Amino acid sequence: MKAEDFTNYPIKTKLIYSTEFEDAFYDSMLVYSLFDLSGLGNISEENALQALQKSIETCCLAGININHHFKQVYIFDTSIHTLRADWRLSRTGLNLIIIQVPFLNNKIAVWIWKLAEHKVV
Repeated sequence: MKAEDFTNYPIKTKLIYSTEFEDAFYDSMLVYSLFDLSGLGNISEENALQALQKSIETCCLAGININHHFKQVYIFDTSIHTLRADWRLSRTGLNLIIIQVPFLNNKIAVWIWKLAEHKVV
């Protein structure tokens, strides 16, 4: 067999498939939403968005890919016919946001304590 009989595939092609798989993997880990914060007490949308912004800044400063933990999505509410923005979050992303919430209540305090003990389920 001669060298001309072989097909050389550029490395770029292999990286594209690798990136698509990696993106799909991290997207599958985005199982929480910013709406889930409402279960922790009376957290206003403004406070949640401020905590989200600080969490994204934390990732950027630490050199962490924010797309692995935060993804903006749009949800159409059929009952009132409006489109609203929401965020899909990884567990780590949700934990970062909870740490950044500007006030404490008993549920948030317990969550942060469990984070400190590495016992969050």
